[in-house]
Amino acid sequence: MPADKQELWLDFIAANRVIEDSVPLFATEGNRVKTVPYGRDGRPVLQRSPEMEALMRGLGQELVTEYHAGSIVHDGILYLMLRHENGDPTPIYIGKSEVFGKTGNLSVNVADLPKGDAFFGRWGYGYAYHIGDLSAVTLPGHAAKKKTRKYEAWRHALFRQESDGLAIKGDVRFWACLWHPGRQSIWREFGPTRLTFEEYLLIGVASDLFPDHVLNREGRNQKTRNADG
Repeated sequence: MPADKQELWLDFIAANRVIEDSVPLFATEGNRVKTVPYGRDGRPVLQRSPEMEALMRGLGQELVTEYHAGSIVHDGILYLMLRHENGDPTPIYIGKSEVFGKTGNLSVNVADLPKGDAFFGRWGYGYAYHIGDLSAVTLPGHAAKKKTRKYEAWRHALFRQESDGLAIKGDVRFWACLWHPGRQSIWREFGPTRLTFEEYLLIGVASDLFPDHVLNREGRNQKTRNADG
């Protein structure tokens, strides 16, 4: 008989060392996220933590090396943004960065990881990327057209307004791994899974278990999407 979803989630967390290997997402000072200037206009962006950058750059370098050696083992990077609450991980966002782009060449999201900042495996400081777009709705100095409803929801989930600015809510963490079909899936009965399908399964299970926390819009079940409006 299939395991219940809570068991599936906890087994995945344990088998993939999500708690042990997670790192702070942001560089912080107290409960405030540090900022850095970015781009030609020097606009402020929320700063990624050194630990998060080291993790992603290392994973990216391994993928770049595999690609240029012509011996690709991994599909790409699977990642979670999560919050630690009473020792338990609560997922906030689930995503992936695949090795290949739309043209079949090395994805710019991966190619940028070893030394770049704009794309950074989807967590870049540029617009149309997670940190860049979150910064646009969180910090001054960004054009109104760069502010989107999606990242307004992120801001609400991650920060609270205080008299002297925005404070981060709790311990926001980041976990990532190189995914290949040999890693333990959240739903082992399916057998080995590719990265795209694993992301889909994770979002489905996590959004059922944590409907008030998971920010993903795609991949949620119909009941959860209706609840979102």
